[in-house]
Amino acid sequence: MVQCPVCRVTFVANTLFCTECGLYLPEGDQLNTEPLEREQVKWGGEAPGHLHLTERELPEPELLTLRLLVRQGDQATILRVELLKPVRLGRMDPRADIFPEVDLTDCMGQEAGVSREHACIFRRGNIIEVEDLGSTNGTLVNGERLSPYIPEILKDGDRLQLGKLLIEVCLDPHPLPKTPPGNRVAPGGAV
Repeated sequence: MVQCPVCRVTFVANTLFCTECGLYLPEGDQLNTEPLEREQVKWGGEAPGHLHLTERELPEPELLTLRLLVRQGDQATILRVELLKPVRLGRMDPRADIFPEVDLTDCMGQEAGVSREHACIFRRGNIIEVEDLGSTNGTLVNGERLSPYIPEILKDGDRLQLGKLLIEVCLDPHPLPKTPPGNRVAPGGAV
C-alpha cells in the first residue's frame, strides 16, 4: 500500500498519482528512469539522423484561399476568404452574438433557408473538409446530404448547397510569402 504524504489517502502499490490532490506518489529510488541511447531511438523506421530537419528541409506551407461563387437566381457573388482557421458559413445575428466568417445575409441567405451557423469549412493537413453545424435545412455536397457534425472532404469545383443557396467552391493554393530569418510572421499577419 502507498499513502499520499499530503492528504494521507491510501492507495494500492504502484499507484502513480493521488486522485485527491494529484501528487506524484513514487519517491526515492522509484523515480529512476533509464534514458535511451541515441541509436535506440527510431521514429517510423527512420534512422535517428532524420529526426531533426532544418528549416530549409521542411515542406513549404501553403496559404489557401477559398473562392466561393454564390448563386442567387440569375446573379452570382464571389466571396474570397483565406483558410487560416475554420471558416463558418451562415447569417450574422448581432442580437444572438453570431458573426460567421462568411456572412450570407446579403446573398439572400435568410430567404434561401441558411441557418445562422449553417456549416464550417476547415483544413486538416492537406485535406479540406466541410461540416454541417446542425442546420435546420441541411447542407449538401454535390447533391449528397451531409450528416450533421460529420466532416466530408471538399474538393476544388465541388458544389455546396446550404438550404436552397448554391455555392461553387474553388480552392486557390499559393505559397506563403518568404520572410527573412528573424522576421517571422505567422499567417494572418500576427507576429
